[in-house]
Amino acid sequence: MTVCLSSRHTVSASRATVFTPRPLVAAIALLCAGTVNAEPLQMQTLQVEEDRLEATAVVDSEELALHQARDLKDIFRDTPSVTVGGTTASSEKLYVRGLEDTNLNISIDGASQNGYLFHHSSNFNIEPELLKRAEVQAGPGAADNGPNALGGSIKFVTKDAQDLLKPGQSFGGMVKGSTESAADAVKGTLSVYGEVAPNAGLLFTTSARNSDDYRTGGGDEEEGTGGHQRSYFGKFSLLDQGAHSLRLSAEHNEDTGIYCVRPNMECQPFNNAKVDTELSRDTYTANYDFEPGSRLVDVHANVFHSSTEVDRTSLATGASSNAKVESVGGDLNNTFRFGPEAMNNRLTLGSDYVEDESSTAGFDETARNIALYAQHRMTLGAVDLSFGARVDDYRTEYANGETLDDTDVSPNASLNWRVGGGVELFTGYATAVRGNKGREALLIDGGVGPGETLVVEPGLEAETSRSTEVGARWKGEGILTQRDRAGLEVTYFDTHFDNYITEGSAGDVTTITNMEGIVTSKGVEARATYGLGGWDMTLGYLTMDLEDNQGETVVDDMGLGNQTGDRWSLDNRYTFADPQLTLGWTVTAYERLTDLPDGQSERAGYATHDLYASWVPGDMPDLTLTAGIYNLFDKEYSDQNTFYLETNSPRGITPGAITSPGRDVRLSAAYRF
Repeated sequence: MTVCLSSRHTVSASRATVFTPRPLVAAIALLCAGTVNAEPLQMQTLQVEEDRLEATAVVDSEELALHQARDLKDIFRDTPSVTVGGTTASSEKLYVRGLEDTNLNISIDGASQNGYLFHHSSNFNIEPELLKRAEVQAGPGAADNGPNALGGSIKFVTKDAQDLLKPGQSFGGMVKGSTESAADAVKGTLSVYGEVAPNAGLLFTTSARNSDDYRTGGGDEEEGTGGHQRSYFGKFSLLDQGAHSLRLSAEHNEDTGIYCVRPNMECQPFNNAKVDTELSRDTYTANYDFEPGSRLVDVHANVFHSSTEVDRTSLATGASSNAKVESVGGDLNNTFRFGPEAMNNRLTLGSDYVEDESSTAGFDETARNIALYAQHRMTLGAVDLSFGARVDDYRTEYANGETLDDTDVSPNASLNWRVGGGVELFTGYATAVRGNKGREALLIDGGVGPGETLVVEPGLEAETSRSTEVGARWKGEGILTQRDRAGLEVTYFDTHFDNYITEGSAGDVTTITNMEGIVTSKGVEARATYGLGGWDMTLGYLTMDLEDNQGETVVDDMGLGNQTGDRWSLDNRYTFADPQLTLGWTVTAYERLTDLPDGQSERAGYATHDLYASWVPGDMPDLTLTAGIYNLFDKEYSDQNTFYLETNSPRGITPGAITSPGRDVRLSAAYRF
């Protein structure tokens, strides 16, 4: 995969302190100051596009296969901006620059996945085998990136049959089996695909994974972590049929098991007992493109329906609970190209719509957003410009009938300047708004039951965010030898949240209100790469300060975000052309987190080592064998992105965080026919 060396590191200015670059950032700045002439180069694993506030990190299907990805944590293991909390699919939460996935615009083939089920569990799952790529845009971006992108967006794009068919092939398939030692897991995947008419493809994929409670680095078993995941997917793709393209897809994803009530915490009989849990998602999408060859017509249309649901039954009492989020919506836009070819003027005008209905125990809330947007992109010599705005009209109707209803405008602008000598400078500013925010589905009945009162604070306002970025990148060849290649990128960012909507309870009264002041996520991301022949090395770094309205570090604020220690990652891999063999070694490390509010425990630092290999036998080109050893040294640790229960908690549960999996040997074999 192509990579423009990119690092996104987070350094947030701490309470009333001045931002100071860390050693890696300073080194990068010095290296960027003196560069050699260079052409674009080919590297692996991450791509960063030109417009900086539209900077998209792309994780592709080849990278996912190399790491035998099984969940969200594996999908984003090498993406600096993204961290994942939780230890199983049922408990995983995504964070972009420390901000939780509830503050992101997440979509699968354009279908919104922004439902909020329960603050202790995942809001959605996806089968990595389905993905063509996952695109990450950190921080509010372009107007056509969709609604509610307060902290950025993540777009999952699924495969087409045409992506899998070999040249000249009209029918094919893939069967894959894998094992994982830490959880004694087995997984099987079957895909069949074919061309049913010229340019028309059909793809069907199903996968199943069964696992036991996983073994930790200390050798113990972590209760309530074993489960069963199932995925069923079908897609019709009519591509380049004259000026038309059409993609229709349907997916059912489910995760079942005997999990804890709060799966991101250790199971304990008191207040975190085991429950029979089923988390399921059904998503249906239709995407249409019309490109007749005219510079003034490039139409894209999308409609979707998505439903995410959790069912739980207590093993001890038999009591059951259910929560559901159902989303419908779509997007229609056209991109106009005009003016001199050298200016590459592209004006996108469009409208998008999303409506979410959250429900539990006979109560429901609805939240909808309809927007008009415009985004203009152009090139002036060595400068790329992008600017635009969204007009969002939103409405949330709470369970007691009160509403939040208004209209806001969100502008953005970014600039990328190709200075020369392989150096580019970039900056940008963007805003976003969210007024269609329902409460978490499992707890909607809070404040509206018998004898209870739900109060919406008078003058409640929509949440808004403002994000600024500035940085530089460089790439070159022939640095130390005539055959090597290298690249550096550093980005400073500053995101402010205003009017964060929260709720609190006092007795039988639950109040929905705006948090006073602002929440800030400030920091630096950095990425450096070096390659020579078949060897590629990537060093990544992320440092951030996530602070609340009192200037205190935000840790484990579910629904908002989580601070971690500085994150380092180092990946080394060597690819042999004959035979087709890739060998790799990755180190991921988190520094100790010490800057915490009073009463909060320090989070221990740790480092894990992973080895991986992929081999295609020369006499069997349709067979791919993959092996990996993750957490090589069987480190006993708790992921800093996973919820930590403090000693002063009134819940009566043993404090601390759930322990992560220990050494995990993964083996897989995939055969294409």
